[in-house]
Formats: sequence, structure tokens, C-alpha cells
Amino acid sequence: MISGYVLIDTKISYEREVADKLSLINEVVDVEPLFVEEGALADPFFKDYDLIIKIKAESSSDFKKILDSKIKTIHGVNKTSIASKPN
Repeated sequence: MISGYVLIDTKISYEREVADKLSLINEVVDVEPLFVEEGALADPFFKDYDLIIKIKAESSSDFKKILDSKIKTIHGVNKTSIASKPN
């Protein structure tokens, strides 16, 4: 079993909708907004992203499949970036 973090940029005003859809994916074990309050970033390093999620998968190839087929295909997701290499 491996886990890794993915940063997600969403279309404007799609943050909640995308977060709700992500929480329905079995392999997504945590969904957190990167804004702590209106206009205030939790960490300025992540200024281009709206959400961070944690994914658990059986292997690195499964991790990539989950990212490509279940997360990037959600309406409202602009881009993703792996925040930490799955381990």
C-alpha cells in the first residue's frame, strides 16, 4: 500500500463541488481546502491550488490510474500536481 498527496486547481467557484466529488472516491482518504478563510491561504507556497488530497493505492501504477481516471476527469478540475511522491 502506498499513499501520496495531490494538489488540485479548480475552476472558479467549483472548489466545493470538486471537494464533494473527491470525498466519494474510495482511494481518497483526505480532502482539505488550501484556503483557511475567504482570501487567506493556509500556505502561500500553494497559491495556485485550491485543494490538497491524500490518496492510498496498492501501487504507483494504481496511484496514477486513480489520478488519471477518477480525479482529473472530475468536472471543475483544471490541473493537478503530485505534492509528494507516493511511498
